[in-house]
Amino acid sequence: MSEIKIPTSQTEIIETRIIPKSSCYIIEIVYEKQEETTENQQIAGVDLGVNNLIAVTTNQTGTITSVD
Repeated sequence: MSEIKIPTSQTEIIETRIIPKSSCYIIEIVYEKQEETTENQQIAGVDLGVNNLIAVTTNQTGTITSVD
């Protein structure tokens, strides 16, 4: 068996997947990444809808938008 090296910037790898395709192999590297927190308290939510194109809301007072 040969040793295959794939360069990655991650040091703690959880899982490696080798997926065969028709003319090549796809290699997926799974790792955990710390979620960066921000001090900004302005939050928005976007919903891609079925009846509406999008609906947007925020935690700030003001207008709630819906695009048909």
